[in-house]
Amino acid sequence: MSPNSDAQRVKSYKLSEPEIEKYLTLNKEEKRLIDYKDDKSALFLKLNQLAHINASRKKHRKQKVELNILASRVANKIAKDAVEKGFMGHFNTKGEKPYHRFAFAQGTSHVTENASALTSTDILPSSPDDINGYMQQSHNSFMAERSPNDGHKQNCINPFHNAVGIGFYLQNGQFRYYEEFLDDYLIFGDFNFNVKRNETIKIPVKPVKGKYLHMVLVYYEKFPLPMKPSSINKIMQYDDYTKDLTQKILPWELPTADAEGFTNLEFNFTKKGLYYIQIYLDEKQTKTGSATTKNKIQASGIVIQVR
Repeated sequence: MSPNSDAQRVKSYKLSEPEIEKYLTLNKEEKRLIDYKDDKSALFLKLNQLAHINASRKKHRKQKVELNILASRVANKIAKDAVEKGFMGHFNTKGEKPYHRFAFAQGTSHVTENASALTSTDILPSSPDDINGYMQQSHNSFMAERSPNDGHKQNCINPFHNAVGIGFYLQNGQFRYYEEFLDDYLIFGDFNFNVKRNETIKIPVKPVKGKYLHMVLVYYEKFPLPMKPSSINKIMQYDDYTKDLTQKILPWELPTADAEGFTNLEFNFTKKGLYYIQIYLDEKQTKTGSATTKNKIQASGIVIQVR
């Protein structure tokens, strides 16, 4: 995608003081991926872009999304990596997909990613207004998609999304932009992301008010393999699961919640590699009959590393 020099298309949104203070505090308190922390200027740019994203969602009558600080740092990291190593896509040179990268940063929500690149033979201007313009142009290109090739747009307006991470990186004539949309509806107790083979672990989980645990699916995959930038550039999509389903917990098989509302999900992993845990939620409890993940909220993106 080529940069658009039409400054008239850049929109500025009025940000409230409480909103600004809330995100400044969250940014200060988040200790994960500290090397990719936004400074105040970058955070303001992202809050303006958040308003732009929410304007798109409002047009389609979807709930607002909040800015997620950790997901924004994950997005910053892949954006910087993409510029410096010369690739564009949903994988990094370690072969990691979006759900790997978020989980390896100890994120627990389900994530789906949009990615965009602006390129120029000249050095791209780098003022705050210019960066605002690049981000808005990228998001607008997602929203301009038409069915059946509108995966980015559908991700932008997915009704279950309630948070987003925003990341960008600009260097010379290269700009990368990433949106990490989240379904963030679960509260977790302490658990280990790294375990040994045949070790049994428990993951305490509690849905937010008004949601109920519905089903748990666990997929196995081998550790990712390194990828060349040229290979990454050829892959436009990524799978959010593998073909190796190792465990399924149906609604009537779920353990009873404890006095604090936490359900302790128990797992035992037999092979070295990665186990991707998808926890689905519903707005009502399913105790008998049939169960499906269709139209349910996929609310977790946990990846357990088994060595």
